[in-house]
Amino acid sequence: MLVSGFAEAQSQQQDISAEPVVITVSEEALPLSSVSASVTIITRETIENSRAETVLDLLQEVPFVHLSRVGGAGGLATATIRGGDPNFTMVMIDGIPVNDPTNLLGGSYDFSSLSVDQVDRIEIVRGPLSSLYGSEAISGVINIISRQGSGPASLFAEARYGRFDSEEFRAGFQGQLSRWTYSFSGSYYDVDEQVISDSHSLKTGAFQSGFDFDSDHRIRITGRVQESDRSGFPENGGGPVYSILRDPELTDSLEALVGILYQQPSFSVEADHFNIDTDTETLAILDSIPPGFLSIPSFSNRSKFDRTRLQLTGFWKKNQWSVTAGAGLRREAGNSEGVIAGMFPTAFELERDTGSIATEVLYNSSQLHASAGIRVDAADGFQPETSPRFGVTYSINSFGTRLKATLGEGYKLPSFFALGDPNIGNPDLLPERSRGWDIGVDQDLVPSRVFLSAVYFDNSFRDLIDFSPEQFRLVNRREVTSRGVELEARARISSSVQITGHLSYTDSDIEGSEEPLRDRPRWKGGAGIDWDVTSNSQLHLQYRAVGDRFDFQIPVPDQNIAEAYNVLDLAFSYRLMNRATVFVRVDNLLDNEFQEFVGFPDPGIYARAGFAFSFETQKK
Repeated sequence: MLVSGFAEAQSQQQDISAEPVVITVSEEALPLSSVSASVTIITRETIENSRAETVLDLLQEVPFVHLSRVGGAGGLATATIRGGDPNFTMVMIDGIPVNDPTNLLGGSYDFSSLSVDQVDRIEIVRGPLSSLYGSEAISGVINIISRQGSGPASLFAEARYGRFDSEEFRAGFQGQLSRWTYSFSGSYYDVDEQVISDSHSLKTGAFQSGFDFDSDHRIRITGRVQESDRSGFPENGGGPVYSILRDPELTDSLEALVGILYQQPSFSVEADHFNIDTDTETLAILDSIPPGFLSIPSFSNRSKFDRTRLQLTGFWKKNQWSVTAGAGLRREAGNSEGVIAGMFPTAFELERDTGSIATEVLYNSSQLHASAGIRVDAADGFQPETSPRFGVTYSINSFGTRLKATLGEGYKLPSFFALGDPNIGNPDLLPERSRGWDIGVDQDLVPSRVFLSAVYFDNSFRDLIDFSPEQFRLVNRREVTSRGVELEARARISSSVQITGHLSYTDSDIEGSEEPLRDRPRWKGGAGIDWDVTSNSQLHLQYRAVGDRFDFQIPVPDQNIAEAYNVLDLAFSYRLMNRATVFVRVDNLLDNEFQEFVGFPDPGIYARAGFAFSFETQKK
């Protein structure tokens, strides 16, 4: 779905006061208070105040999402939601999925290579959403939504420089010319060695454009391309502290997407294409000298993946009822060529076609908001998958108390790597499945000023793909349960000060086993403050604390706990004039020493300062 097709049209046509509108959990845009799902929205204001360079910087501040990064800036960064694996989270840019099923990670997305170029807002939905998006949306969805042009033509430019010789340059323009809207941007980011042999460069170009034929008929086009080059110690290898071999892993990737959407009141048609090309060179990971049985040989690999989708959706609405129905086609093709230990070739090439039909019914009244949806996907080589989802939100009084609950199922097809790798792949693998439910209460203590939320969730993940040493290949065998509580509070102390806080507890276990799950903190919390210090200056502070996590690094099997840590980040902006702003951002302000993974120390204080300039043509 391209910005959830119908949802974009609805969000433009409806006036839902100043309340945020959610477009990721339904075919119809809904006010946040009407949504039964657990949703977090990162607004454009938050993005600007944070002075973030990458989407990773933003997501690290989000409640109830665990972002882990291997080493410093540019290191592999993945997201887990409610105890699911990283590849259980569907990541979308303008509704276009960008997960890569050819990688060794089973399709998880690397957030370290995603800049904030063109990003207008981000919606994070927790819980299975396969009823809308099919495979991959098994644990949650992160939808990154691009900025649309509006108003008079304007230009902007930004430059920053900081520790580790980091530098970034960003520029773009946007506006509206009669019925045509446009927004373009490009950036270059580079950071040198932060700990040992870890550097990263990223180039990005992005655009969004649209034309309104009239108030009810429109076309939208979106596109993005990014090129990333990075070096660093490979995951599982003990990092700069414990790795026996000291040469870094080298990874180059080129990622591109384009999508087009046509809308009118009764239906929408959307098509999109995504591809990614990745080269990786990894030296052997040794457990000892001489190497023991846990050692992993060197590996060089090039993989390429393409996904093309076509979706047709129809809409019907009368009084308090809305019905949507749609059908879609998806073609995926991936190939991988590599060499193990410099002498053993390994390669696979797979294609997969998937057809889908889906429908959703919504009911909205002043007190009750309910939804029911179901989707059927039929993929080559697999039995059809049925994914239902139900949700309800009920306002029980006039004092801002809302009860909400959801129940849904999700599934994930085996990745191309899991199916096709000639060494450990298994063509008989079954899809991984999830079933999840949650129930919660939202409370506006003081309307538009104080908000509290509490949610209890319960998920089960079945037929999880795991490596069998006995069969020396991947098999379906695990079942994981994940239960927990999410607490959140927001308060606007005054017109210039807003504070936030959150705390979550997640208990994830492998059924019938004492084996712990890697990188699953039970406790995670944080707090933040946004303060308009003066009319020209703004302060953004974010504190986060993460509990102990189980870890496993091949050279250090006896050290399997990554200790708890806490981090304070700061951003400060000062507007010199209407068109110019100076700013500073400091990550890990207190210079705390910690390791997100055993052997991978945080680089410490990462400070950079910059200057931003914008110019707007004279208004008509």
